Amino acid sequence: MPTPQRHFAPIDFKSRFPALDGIRALAIVMVFAFHYGGGTHGGTFLNLINQIRLRGWTGVDLFFTLSGFLITGILYDTRTDSHFFKRFFARRSVRIFPIFYLVLLIFAILTPILHYQWKIGHALFPFYLGNLSLAADPSLETIQSATHPAWSAHLVHFWTLCVEEQFYLIWPLVVWLVRDRIRLIRIAGGLSVLALLLRVAMVATVPVSKLDTWMAHQLPFRMDSLLLGAILALVLRGPNSDTWQRQCRWCFLSSILAFIGLSIAAPQENAPWLNTIGFSLLALMSAGLIGATLRPGSPAFRLFNLKPLRTLGKYSYGFYVYHLLWAGAWAALISDLTHRFHSSVLANAISDVLNFVVTFFVAKISYDFFEVRFLRFKKNFEYDSELREHKTNFAEELKA
Repeated sequence: MPTPQRHFAPIDFKSRFPALDGIRALAIVMVFAFHYGGGTHGGTFLNLINQIRLRGWTGVDLFFTLSGFLITGILYDTRTDSHFFKRFFARRSVRIFPIFYLVLLIFAILTPILHYQWKIGHALFPFYLGNLSLAADPSLETIQSATHPAWSAHLVHFWTLCVEEQFYLIWPLVVWLVRDRIRLIRIAGGLSVLALLLRVAMVATVPVSKLDTWMAHQLPFRMDSLLLGAILALVLRGPNSDTWQRQCRWCFLSSILAFIGLSIAAPQENAPWLNTIGFSLLALMSAGLIGATLRPGSPAFRLFNLKPLRTLGKYSYGFYVYHLLWAGAWAALISDLTHRFHSSVLANAISDVLNFVVTFFVAKISYDFFEVRFLRFKKNFEYDSELREHKTNFAEELKA
């Protein structure tokens, strides 16, 4: 088992942190529990479990911050690359697009069979603008099946993919134009404060019923989750990386304690604090956890470097995309099991375990037999530093 490093050196985009796959696993388990962990109520212990489960949506913020951290690291380290935009977008495309468009294609193929009722607003989803159409018409979150209601297609979770893709379109231009690390940190910090102020303004002026779609699912109000990850990536590339990395655990602990304290003081689902400073705390919490995980041998590293977590994290993107597509079918199974066993808790437990296992294997098969075919194209879009490294290694091999 590795021991904690005495000094944490500045990182670059070629640094490998396998424990981050464990972070992805935590995030996907949280989201899955939020969507499918119902039925855990009826006693003190089960009610406590249910309250924890209901906070599972915060896994999305962890995904956002991790994306901001990784993407900004790549962008900053390759900001002088000869084909900066071409290589970045090409590499992102082969990773993100294949299963996203595969799912939309499957829905299209199944339409004559399940008689899916498409609406004009669904046309924005292929352009990663579905979060905007959902804000205008929340009914778009589901493509209803006229003949098989349980097999209606669910798109509601795609809003997160839209937010991330919108960030990927804007932030590379900022990094390329600014380039200076300190200035980028200041810009990211200023935009994070702006996001908080925008949320405060929304909470003060918009009805609570509209906040979820018009605020929580839109980039301007959620960009601090991505930008706190960006700040983490940038400070860990500076001369004081060791000091900043050591502070990450305290950032995580203080943020989670503040979040728990506010949750106890005002537990309402749409409490004003949650829709304002709450998102900021989640971003700080996520950045702190990610940063604390980077040092080999640390407690966080040892936890998230466990092989089962790393394995689940490897397939987390596909898991996220697939897990909610046919939620109605799983709900129908729970209803049937409840009738058979006369216990909603047992029915939910059986269904959720089966759902998790099935979704994992679907994601694994998707990755191993479909996604990797596209990922191989990344070698056609290597950055200048990678190409130089290959040439150097080749020259050394010839000398040997």
